[in-house]
Parts: sequence; C-alpha cells; structure tokens
Amino acid sequence: MRHPYDVLAPEYATLLAAMLVDPGREHELTARAAAVRELSERHRDEWAEVTAKTGVPRLWGLASFERESSSDYSRSPAQGDRWDRVSVNVPRGLGPYQDWGDACIAAYGIDQLDKVGAPNWSWTRSCYEGELYNGFGPRAHGRRTGYLWSWTNIYTGGKYIADGEWDPGTQDKQCGMVPMMAALLRVDASLRLTDALPAAFPPSTSGGGQELQVPSPASAPVGVGGGPSGRNVTEWLQAALNRLGADPRLAVDGCYGRHTRRAVTTFQATHGLAPDGLAGPLTVSALRNLIATPS
Repeated sequence: MRHPYDVLAPEYATLLAAMLVDPGREHELTARAAAVRELSERHRDEWAEVTAKTGVPRLWGLASFERESSSDYSRSPAQGDRWDRVSVNVPRGLGPYQDWGDACIAAYGIDQLDKVGAPNWSWTRSCYEGELYNGFGPRAHGRRTGYLWSWTNIYTGGKYIADGEWDPGTQDKQCGMVPMMAALLRVDASLRLTDALPAAFPPSTSGGGQELQVPSPASAPVGVGGGPSGRNVTEWLQAALNRLGADPRLAVDGCYGRHTRRAVTTFQATHGLAPDGLAGPLTVSALRNLIATPS
C-alpha cells in the first residue's frame, strides 16, 4: 500500500505555489488573522502544551480551530461541544476536561494527528491532514475543497449542504485553512512550519507575473489504499462498516472524512489490524470476509 499523502504531496505543492487570495477578501482575511492570533495569546500556555504533547503545530491548529469553531475557546476541537461538559455530539461521551488545552489534546489523539510527528508538519502535509480531517468528498465531484482553499483562486465552488448532498453551485463562505495559515504567518513569523510556503504569499491577483496553472484534482486512492479508487469504493466501505455495527452510523456519501476514518480505526483495532484509519488491502479483506460470513 502506498500512503495517500505520498500520492498527493506534489499536487499540494503545485497548488500552494499557485495560490492567490481573492482581492476582495484581503482586508477581511488580514483582520481576522490578527484577531485569531490575539485570541490564541490568551491561551498561550495551553497551546504550548498541545504542541509539546501532540506535535501538531500551532499554525495548523489555529486555522483548524477557526474553521471548526470560529476560535471559540469554550468549545472543544473534537466536535464543537463545550469542553467543560460531557459531549453529546460525535464523538460523544468525552469530557469534561480541566481546560481547553486538555480537550484539544484529546481531540487530536482521536483523529491521530498526534501520530504525524512534529518534524513532518510541512505545508504539503498540513494540506493533506486538513483535507483528510474534513473529507475527500469534493474530489469525487472534480472540485477542490473549500475547507482548505476557500477565498483563493484554487477554490471554484461546490459544497456539501447536508450528509451526502453535494451542491456544485453553493459557495463556501468561510475562509479556507490554507489562506488563514498564510495570513497568520504574516502576522506572526514564529508560527512557521518545518518548511517555507512554496511561493511568497501574494497580496492579490494584480501583482503581475505569470500565474501557475492549477491541476485538476487527482483521483488518488485516498482513504481506501492499495485498491480501486473513487466514490463507489468509499460508499461500499461506509455501508460495510454500518452493516457491521458502526456507531455512530456513517453517512454513505463517498466522502472519506474524519467520521469514516474513526470507524475504520475502531474496526482495525477490534480485529487486530494496525489502527491507521486507512482502509488498505488487509482491512478491506477483513471487511469482505466478515460480511460474507453468515451471522
């Protein structure tokens, strides 16, 4: 099995180099990045502990938390519930925690972000983990995910408006993680990752020079490694996990995101497989055998 990140890393590098921020959003992006950093400074000690214990860089965490919870530190990064109460949304039954930092550490552990390793958090890896966290569903529709690229030239529209319901005409109105990370880095250079942004973060599309061509989304075997790729395979995987008692049940939408990854990880751990959250040949074989076995 070839790790999907290895397949997608060159694509991310090209997109990062070609990225231009929507000039109509520049002022708003800069102001919001400054506000996100200011809010985080009130939780500096917690962020330091999160980074030390998980290896997840603060830059990625800030952009992710802004995307998920609008940087509301009364909320857990795991599902947006209050961290000082037991969570009621998926993942349920977590907490209460002593503080936001403890909730964040637990959330990153659930989604295996703490397994990436601090030295590996490059810009391309940050893109991959962000897309994996939210889901690869937009690729099945030939679109870039707004979760990463909204407010830039990379994003051309399209959004899931409900479980399994893709609307190609809907625009993602939130700022994507990548432009937010780039803007945060301009506000605070100490937030840098292990490498530099592949190209200087341009202030607008009117700065002259030749734009790089944006490649079409790769139909790589994301999530379901070592076998056929595509939405139908992920839908089969989700249906198979549901049939075997996935709790909570998965939306059979062909979007390999955090909920599907969590269900795969649980299945792997239960059946003696390496719990990496990626449905490789051994995992798919085990699923097929269990479904084929009469109950």
